[in-house]
Amino acid sequence: MKYKKIPKDYIRICIDRLTRFKPVYEKYERVFSDVLNKFLICAPDDLSDKSHLSIENFCAMAVEILNESIPFNFDSTVSKMLYNEEFNTFFIDENQMKYLDFGLMNLNLTGAIQYIKNEENLPCNLRRLVEFCENKNVPMPLLRQKNDFLHPVEKIVLTEGATEEILLSRFANKLGYDFNKEGIIVIGAGGKNQVARKYYKMVNEVKLPIFILLDYDATETKELIVSKIRKQDKIYLIKNGEFEDILPLHLIVESINHNFSNNLKCCIEDFDRNLKMTKNLHNLFKNKGFGEYKKAEFAKMVKNYLEYDILDSLNIISPDIAEIIDEIKAL
Repeated sequence: MKYKKIPKDYIRICIDRLTRFKPVYEKYERVFSDVLNKFLICAPDDLSDKSHLSIENFCAMAVEILNESIPFNFDSTVSKMLYNEEFNTFFIDENQMKYLDFGLMNLNLTGAIQYIKNEENLPCNLRRLVEFCENKNVPMPLLRQKNDFLHPVEKIVLTEGATEEILLSRFANKLGYDFNKEGIIVIGAGGKNQVARKYYKMVNEVKLPIFILLDYDATETKELIVSKIRKQDKIYLIKNGEFEDILPLHLIVESINHNFSNNLKCCIEDFDRNLKMTKNLHNLFKNKGFGEYKKAEFAKMVKNYLEYDILDSLNIISPDIAEIIDEIKAL
């Protein structure tokens, strides 16, 4: 088999993708396919048709290219830890077992971490593996608590969209509950109509408890989920509208004013309390010349404002938000 060596920066990309919070088959299929497509020059005749490769041969070819590109001796320490973690997190079928047995367990992940450990701006899933290699006798949950690593993930919060995905963890931090330290990952479904579909997929893949956060009007979605809800999971409907409706109004005003220049200011009087907050924000952005209102961009404005340590959490967190965080804690 002839192949090109993988450069160091792409080794980092591969290891990052292989150690994210995703089902086994998704990440291994993607990463190994990319390795073979980018770096394989010539396969043996009996393995030349990659579309008909067995999982065993598919893994073996990709692993050989990866391992030969890592200038450190083989060490299975990281692979063994992740192997156990995958079983604790996901439901593993026969094919996924092959990815773990012939892919993960033969991959020199410990050497790869040694290779890239001094790189700048490593994501948390790689930083935690660097820390693990240096503290092998410390349980991973303790390393997570100490370093805000998120991994291993222990709970999932499934939300409708970007606003909750961006802001929930920041509000939790203000209340002294760190999602990263507790292993809580927030996943946006991409809209109300996608939540049930996403949940149906998750219950077949993930063993972890799932907290489903829905807007008050998502009753049809709630009924779809209830039909398949597991004992360890919980549905929570926001009592007073959408997530934007339970943000304190003064926090919204201050976040917007902090984001824009001094001559583009808004005030509490610019908001009609009889309208939903998203409608208010659409009108405000249009009338004040802020540009088009986009939920994710607005959520980032609020998140940036929440970064200030001087903010009083009692004034920026509504009772509704505090209740949601308490429900997540209790799951």
